[in-house]
Amino acid sequence: MEGANDALKIVIVGHVDHGKSTLIGRLFYDTGSLPPERYAEIVAACKRQGREFEFAYLMDALEEEREQNITIETAQTFFRTEKRPYVIIDAPGHKEFLKNMITGSSTADAAILIVDAAEGMQEQTRRHAYVLSLLGIRQIIVAINKLDRLEFSQKAFAQVSSEVKTFLHSVGLVASYMIPMSAKTGDNIASRTDKAPWYSGPTFVEALDAFLPVIVDQRAPLRLPIQDIYKWDGKRIYVGRVESGTIRVGEEVTIAPTGKSTRVKSIEGWPTAGRMSAGAGESVGLTLVDELFAERGHVIASPPTAPFAATEISASLFWLGRDPLVRGRKYELRLATVSVEAELASVQERIDSSTLEVLERDAAEIHNTETANVRLRLKRPVAADAFDENVKLGRFVIAANGRVAGGGIIRGATNESLGSARRVVRLSDAVTQWPEPNLVDMTSENAIVEFDADPAFIEALGRGERFLFRFPSIDHLHPLTALAYEYDLVFTFRREGQGLSALLSSKDAGKSASAAPDDARDFAI
Repeated sequence: MEGANDALKIVIVGHVDHGKSTLIGRLFYDTGSLPPERYAEIVAACKRQGREFEFAYLMDALEEEREQNITIETAQTFFRTEKRPYVIIDAPGHKEFLKNMITGSSTADAAILIVDAAEGMQEQTRRHAYVLSLLGIRQIIVAINKLDRLEFSQKAFAQVSSEVKTFLHSVGLVASYMIPMSAKTGDNIASRTDKAPWYSGPTFVEALDAFLPVIVDQRAPLRLPIQDIYKWDGKRIYVGRVESGTIRVGEEVTIAPTGKSTRVKSIEGWPTAGRMSAGAGESVGLTLVDELFAERGHVIASPPTAPFAATEISASLFWLGRDPLVRGRKYELRLATVSVEAELASVQERIDSSTLEVLERDAAEIHNTETANVRLRLKRPVAADAFDENVKLGRFVIAANGRVAGGGIIRGATNESLGSARRVVRLSDAVTQWPEPNLVDMTSENAIVEFDADPAFIEALGRGERFLFRFPSIDHLHPLTALAYEYDLVFTFRREGQGLSALLSSKDAGKSASAAPDDARDFAI
């Protein structure tokens, strides 16, 4: 069994009364995470009150204990399978649920979207799914619940599954599992039911156990937002948390958005000093060879992959303020450790977050629970990444009168003097011949890139050569699609775990297989 520190953090979302509390109660009971005497007490209490026991009452009891700080940590709830412990973030009924999610105060490794099989998707289902897309959560179970009321109809499951898939695809999400189940009866929760012989997928618990904790990639570009600067023992110490990547003594670093560069002189640690490196998730203090000007909000990064010095950002934004967000007004934008005045410069689309209907283009206001695609003009340059490139520096919140009222993710950043931010990959330079021939391996590339198909690469395609691309996720496929469209090429792709591979060729490449990658012959769409 994995240790407590390996707990998977999950969030359970869905429309009211679709079964969130019942599912949590069932999970506690079926995984043996609830002491038998506690279960017996709740059953006895229900009996005394003359009501039928329901697993949702377990959630109520756990909530009461949480409020009293008796058995459960204040903000989170736990259960455990044979594989590992789980943390449920923001239990159902939490009034600050949506705000906590959108502001990033709660971060989840995976999400459960629960849907009543009889009612299908409802307003909150769609709204919560949209928020999941803004948070970038990619490990998602869709729990088609209450199928016991429909005699586990395969047709009903297929109809609801199709409806959910269509909506998720419209917001850029793909469910990892769609599970027919009943939280009330326990069918397909911890054990397989014999009432749905047509279903061969995992149980709910098996699907959960198949997920992996979202680990910040140590290979990702270095991002260390500065929290403060101290003067101590004659040294100027830059303090912050390594949000992604690794920092090493002697390494050249740049301070964004100023662009000034120097080298790391030492990594100060408490109680251990004299460290040579620090990785994502660690809070450290640094001294630099040159004592450059820096302040809270600046970001220490590696020069080749430094964040963009943005003066304007385009973003997808979710608004929860009582008063509308108004074009032309100034607000406070908080991103990592920086806070900057931001003007809502334009609202390209105002969108109903539950239907995704575009309510208005070039709008003047954004109202409560609405989402929008906007452009924000910043008072001064700020180190920023697109959300697809780096989650930590790609998500922000908006405060009005000192209170957080909305948040969003950065789609793109521009600087009046620098233009737009996007890394260009020259394909002839990116192609390798090992471990596979004609391979373009982008699996360690976190940024969304543009491909530069130089003449040598296009000529190789014309000779019948084919190129195998590997990407870390489907989000990275678009540049290849644009390349194929521009040069009238063809490609096929297949899923490989959370990533994918794509085989690019000219239209006539099938006439010659001699220059193809080794696995091209069994490559399937």
